[in-house]
Amino acid sequence: MPDRIPVLLVDDDPDLREVTASYVEREADRIAVETAPDADAGLDALADGEFECVVSDYEMPGRDGLAFLAAVRERCPDLPFILFTGRGSEEVASEAISAGVTDYLQKRGGTERYERLANRVVEAVEKRRAEREAEEAVGQFRAVAEGASDAILSVDTDGVIEFANPAVESVFGYEPSELEGEPLTTLMPDRHRNDHLGAVERYLATGEPSVDWSDVRFDALHRDGHEVPVSLSYGDFTADGERHFVGVIRDATDRDRHRAFIEHASDVVAVLSRDWRFRYLSPSCERVTGHAPSDLLGERSLDYVHPEDREAVRAAFGELDAEGGPPTAEYRFETADGEYRWLESVGSERIETDATEGYVVTTRDVSERKERERTLARLREWTRDLNYARTTEEAAELAVDAVDDLIDAGLSGIHLRTEEGDRLEPVALGQSVPALFEEQPSYDRDAPPGTRAAMAWDAYRSDESLVVDELSAYEPLDEPSPAESLVLRPIGDHGLFVVSSPEPNEFTDTDVLVAEILTGHLEAAFDRIERESRVERLHDATRTLVRADSRKEIAERAVEAATDVLGFSIVTVRINDEDAGGLVPMAVSPKAVDLLPERRTYTPDGGSLNWGAFDAGEPRKFDDIRETEALDADTDLRSLLIVPIGDYGTISVGETEPGVFGGVDEYLAGILATAAETAFQAEARTRRLAERTSELERQNDRLEEFAGVVSHDLRNPLEVARGRTELAREECDSDHLAAVERAHGRMTALIDDLLTLAREGDPVTDPDPVDLGRVVGSCWRTVDTRNATLRADAEGMILADEGRLKQLLENLMRNAIEHGGDDVTVAAGTLPDGFYVVDDGPGIDPDRREDVFEAGHTTSQSGTGFGLRIVEQVADAHGWSVRAGASEDGGARFEITGVEFEE
Repeated sequence: MPDRIPVLLVDDDPDLREVTASYVEREADRIAVETAPDADAGLDALADGEFECVVSDYEMPGRDGLAFLAAVRERCPDLPFILFTGRGSEEVASEAISAGVTDYLQKRGGTERYERLANRVVEAVEKRRAEREAEEAVGQFRAVAEGASDAILSVDTDGVIEFANPAVESVFGYEPSELEGEPLTTLMPDRHRNDHLGAVERYLATGEPSVDWSDVRFDALHRDGHEVPVSLSYGDFTADGERHFVGVIRDATDRDRHRAFIEHASDVVAVLSRDWRFRYLSPSCERVTGHAPSDLLGERSLDYVHPEDREAVRAAFGELDAEGGPPTAEYRFETADGEYRWLESVGSERIETDATEGYVVTTRDVSERKERERTLARLREWTRDLNYARTTEEAAELAVDAVDDLIDAGLSGIHLRTEEGDRLEPVALGQSVPALFEEQPSYDRDAPPGTRAAMAWDAYRSDESLVVDELSAYEPLDEPSPAESLVLRPIGDHGLFVVSSPEPNEFTDTDVLVAEILTGHLEAAFDRIERESRVERLHDATRTLVRADSRKEIAERAVEAATDVLGFSIVTVRINDEDAGGLVPMAVSPKAVDLLPERRTYTPDGGSLNWGAFDAGEPRKFDDIRETEALDADTDLRSLLIVPIGDYGTISVGETEPGVFGGVDEYLAGILATAAETAFQAEARTRRLAERTSELERQNDRLEEFAGVVSHDLRNPLEVARGRTELAREECDSDHLAAVERAHGRMTALIDDLLTLAREGDPVTDPDPVDLGRVVGSCWRTVDTRNATLRADAEGMILADEGRLKQLLENLMRNAIEHGGDDVTVAAGTLPDGFYVVDDGPGIDPDRREDVFEAGHTTSQSGTGFGLRIVEQVADAHGWSVRAGASEDGGARFEITGVEFEE
């Protein structure tokens, strides 16, 4: 059968593949379908056989439909490819258009979809066949324009050839010199010579040509004797008072065939002159633009181009000698009815003839593609606005306005399910609805079959779009409706998007796809708005968690938030109790108490779902626990969601219906678990702080008791001993008394340092500005400096407790004199973030620099070992750091950093 159309059908569903092939072949007996189960098998079939069209599913294992399309386009760039898919999206549509899909259809409706598919296959193949013929015609025409040489002859009134250009050899076989001086009849068969001579004679006598000189056709005589069909255009001129004729002769052997190809091409083939005027237009011009070719001949083509597009066209086609690929431009062209239609023109190489310099241009109508691109671009703008909608009503109004703008569906509306779940109520309606409906349409769940409400609920419960092209002829509907074209699309669990028009067959597959994409974005917007609202209310509720006084109160408030804010009914909060050996129920919602048996402790070896989620440290969701080995599988509990509360326990929420928890529920339960974990952490810190505070208070009490003992019970006997020593000295003179006095002095110093350690360690909470240089000088005057020297370079106002700062400096100065000797030099100076005290004494052994701040550590017989410990204690109380090092002279250097200076 010469008109046979071989088609390759690729679909991974064997049953659907078989049904589709059978129906398509039955709808169009010209079509012969061969099938393949996936993209790779399809590519193998294309390599082994010849097909004029590919029909492919989108969702397939391995390569999907778009990847298959890309692979086919690499091998067969112009092979018609139809995407026949169960669902679509804006991204799929955009990628399909970019990849060069010929068409795409949705697997929806009844058997009429196969009729539609068969028609699209036949249309695509016939269009491609016509395009191939047009391309061949244009190619041959281009070859003639580029390769064929026109023979140019100059002839006098006697019919003698005066001049012949080199191209005559390609047409007649003669070199120019062989024809010059010969009669023109040399190139004519005998049967034409008398007619030619008579016509010339009549013209010379009357001045009236007997034929159209622009296109004279006859059979010329080649040098070897065979006849050559030629076309001749000629004219006359006068030079030096003598008349001459000039003719341009073309070999017309292929001309008729070329013209036939061009005139039957589906695209418009035109010849444009250098000044943008139409010199030729193929008959398809009238089908594409509405203009008859004769109406445009001689017209300036740019005058019909939309003013906003003229510069782009001029830039693409203005340079006829430009290098690179063929010029291409997309533009709007004014049709015969005054409207504009999008066209795409591709120019061939430059042509030059006696009458024309310009381009051969092939033009096709791309209005449908441009409209689809425009619709998708505007769809992206509308969906972007949906992303910023703050309320459900605002999002619904945007979606209704969008569908009216994009597919002219003003008889549309958004119907949301009520809280009771028994009705679909309108929340946003198109502007035409009030005029055509007596009252706002709403749909009861229990409406009888055959009503609009029953049809709406059937569509709501479905996962697919319901598309009806002519509602008055739709058998499942008995109730009349102002709408004729109808698309019903469920918005997840939220409700139903009703897209309708009072006219039948109003919506194309692209319109349906736009409605589905818009519905998907609307569902996402509703989910986001609901999630944000619940999150905001949840945040308000969880603020109370951190104010709870105990773990039990935290658990109870978490249950309240889960039930009152998140809407969960069966809720249990469990705490991991090491003493109990597992997860102990700490708080339970009222419905959980009524519905479930008494909650028990879940241990690691008990096989509970709760312990599994807690041990894994990740949420676990079960659509139906009856399909598991859960401990509560024999109760009315069906859906279960368990979220760990860090290391503290779990929150488990459940419902009596299966499969009720979605991503939003998991997200919100996770937020609640995080808030509960934070509250448990705060409670633990508060408890530890209270315990630590109590311990510190006990320690302070013991320290105060110790200080009292040191201050009173040790000083008094010491003073008595010192007094007795003085009395003994008056009675006798002994070296032992001097040793006793030195011991008494050392004991006094020890007591003073111990009291300082006991009472000077509290943090400094309210420091005052202190002049560092003044305090250094004051301390030097207080300390027994003997013959030591002070070099004071310290300056600046620092924030400190002046009394305790003096204690620090005096101890550093005493330390320098005790270890450096009576003539030691001590220096004090300022650092960028503190100050230092150095001396030129023997210094500190590097291995012992960390030990010098320990209580009781000293290398001097006269030292108590507490001086530098007091220095560190005072620094810590201020939040400073102290470090021991070496001075430039090898002595000791102490740096105190982290000091705040007054600005």
